[in-house]
Amino acid sequence: MHVMTTSSAATAASPTLVAQIADRIDPRSVTAGDKAILRFLAAAELIEDDLWQQYAELANDNPEFNAALRRIDPALVRYVNDDRDDERSHAQLINAFLAAIGEAPVNLDAFRTLPSVDAQGAAREGRLTTLTNLTVDTSWYTRYRGAGNPDFDDAFAQIVTITNRPTVPTPDVSKRGQVQAAAHAAAFHFAAIEQGGGSLYASLMPKVTSLDVLRILASIGPTEVYHFAAFHKSLEGIFGLTAGDGLVVPDLRNNRALAEAIFPEPCRFLRNDFPLCSVIRPIGTAAAGAQAAATGLVQSGLFGQPGQPGGQSPAFFDAVVALAQAADAATRSC
Repeated sequence: MHVMTTSSAATAASPTLVAQIADRIDPRSVTAGDKAILRFLAAAELIEDDLWQQYAELANDNPEFNAALRRIDPALVRYVNDDRDDERSHAQLINAFLAAIGEAPVNLDAFRTLPSVDAQGAAREGRLTTLTNLTVDTSWYTRYRGAGNPDFDDAFAQIVTITNRPTVPTPDVSKRGQVQAAAHAAAFHFAAIEQGGGSLYASLMPKVTSLDVLRILASIGPTEVYHFAAFHKSLEGIFGLTAGDGLVVPDLRNNRALAEAIFPEPCRFLRNDFPLCSVIRPIGTAAAGAQAAATGLVQSGLFGQPGQPGGQSPAFFDAVVALAQAADAATRSC
């Protein structure tokens, strides 16, 4: 993993910010496990910044995609831009903290090799991620509406099957008049990404030793849930859609009983004999830890196929796996 300093917008932190952080912390209190957790989270936030940057470009400057998102929820374009800004701030803060304790910030610029989508509004620059062939897990939609919990090996149905589909307006999507289908798929992807982030931070918090690092996780993690709630609420505007290539999206706009149930229902938590409790789930390492998060992103097609045209290099996958393994291996020191 490349962990050198960088001047890129997503990773750079001002010397003043680094100095302020360094003046308030004791680097000796930050364990090797804490640093491993921060490195993985910095990489995860850089990846999020990359995908949200692409969505923001197209939501702002591609008229067809902009209109398609607004048909779902007039606020969606604003949410996408705000989320991009938030994820970027997370990456900058975590990297600034690493620099302040004498560690090299995480820099993924060497892996910005994937092409931008060929569509109006997209900047022509290298990317970490691709949004042209995604498989989106929508099981969280049913998960949060029942008493089940993945930490207890409960399984959940997909509310819509989104497999190997673009979530942005590629030339083929525009040619076939399926920009609305891409926007529908993107709306589910927006929420899927953020609910995963909420579980990830919750899974890593018990592994942290330093109170400063715990404050970082306990403060950033809830913003991921905040994002999830906003995008989840937007799905109330999803109208029924059947695309010519098989995508079938249910009508949530006119199914108020289902669409409006956005608060987490009480579920099993900690032990089977405890009362049901409304919580974020999963939070266990197996289902929500760093390796689970990395595996989910890889399986979604966000990085393409390893070593294939349009896909990330094997070195990228190896680096992310190594960071994830180190983060999950962290343990709290007394």
